[in-house]
Amino acid sequence: MLFRAPILLLTTCLAVATPAFAAPPRTPCGREPHCAPARPYPAAARVRQDGDPAALPFRVQPNDAATRQGFEDFYNMDYDAAIVVFQRERDRYPNDPFVVNHLLAAVLAKELNREGQLDATLYMGNKFLQLKAPPVDPQVKAQMDQLSQRALSLANHELAENPKDADALFARAVARGLVTVYSAVIEKRWLGALRQGLGAYHDDQHVLKLDPKYEDAKLVVGTFQYIIGSLTWWEKSLVFVADMHGNKAKGLEMLRQAVEGGGEESIDASTILALFLAREGHYDEALALLGRDYANFPHNFIFGLAVADLLNASGKHEQAIAAYRKLVNLGEQGYFPDARVERAAYSLGQALRRQKNYSAAASAFDEAIRYPHANPGITAPAALESGEVYDLLGERAKAVERYQHAQSVAPPQSDTARAAASFLKHSYRE
Repeated sequence: MLFRAPILLLTTCLAVATPAFAAPPRTPCGREPHCAPARPYPAAARVRQDGDPAALPFRVQPNDAATRQGFEDFYNMDYDAAIVVFQRERDRYPNDPFVVNHLLAAVLAKELNREGQLDATLYMGNKFLQLKAPPVDPQVKAQMDQLSQRALSLANHELAENPKDADALFARAVARGLVTVYSAVIEKRWLGALRQGLGAYHDDQHVLKLDPKYEDAKLVVGTFQYIIGSLTWWEKSLVFVADMHGNKAKGLEMLRQAVEGGGEESIDASTILALFLAREGHYDEALALLGRDYANFPHNFIFGLAVADLLNASGKHEQAIAAYRKLVNLGEQGYFPDARVERAAYSLGQALRRQKNYSAAASAFDEAIRYPHANPGITAPAALESGEVYDLLGERAKAVERYQHAQSVAPPQSDTARAAASFLKHSYRE
């Protein structure tokens, strides 16, 4: 499910701190063992089946119109609509762990989005470790617990009858992966998340031993291969995976196979592969992947934001600025369901600031601050940077107002709060 792999990855390998969109310079491809030619990713076919109102670019299980509609809603980030559909499917197939996992993923994604946690860049650096546990509605927690236990129970029941049931093993791996996300991101229970994440990894390994062509299982295994292969022995010992072996090239290849397999995990595989490719500096292939996903699901704000971030990181600054502006404009029109549009406005401000277009940057930062129910993790640094550019423009009164706002929103001992306090005393200068 959406962003299951990146979060699963980081809860297991917390030592990886290189940001996805700030890759270090690479030596020429061909001198690195993990380099591979970029593959073309043509637009995925969205063929309608059986009069299906929602044609998808991947297979689902069960393969019926309702499930396909649920995934269409899910990947367009209309989580309320997806939950309604998946709840009906659960009533129709009460003993299918795949169906329970679909509903579990939608409930979890809605909660993550509500808390502003659906941003892949949060999980590609140490900033992830500094996030505080958000308040959770007790009803949501109870629903998550009930659904996860139900999915695990159904999968275990099928495995008790047939230990070589690859589908049941994979369903258990998915359930464990979703529990990993909940434990790490919502509850901040690192050891519990690590245990479930490793369980998902070993389940998927077993699936591939039973059926080497089970492409969906390559998502998590390929993710672990890449990350473990990126760690030093010391880093692996810090996260209790010193006895695990990885290979970056093998991990990337497995993720490519998961993408091309066209199963339920192919979109997640595309997302994590794009993040890793960006980390390696292979922006063209990363943009091709995420651009295709965004074209298939145009209401998915996260995909649109990732494309803009990749354009910016790859040096295509004018295209990135245009992409951020389009996201902000579409967000204001209500095009994206429950989107965190303040993130696009903040990134737009940063891109404009780097071009020394301070007036336009200040407007973008101010727009990020004004969004109702905006994520404080975005509005606090946006207010700080707004104050800085107003200082550079010589508009001290506006700068002071923004610094005061940053102080009121940021945690008291945070870098943002300390910087704001400093610039209230002395004007910011580059």
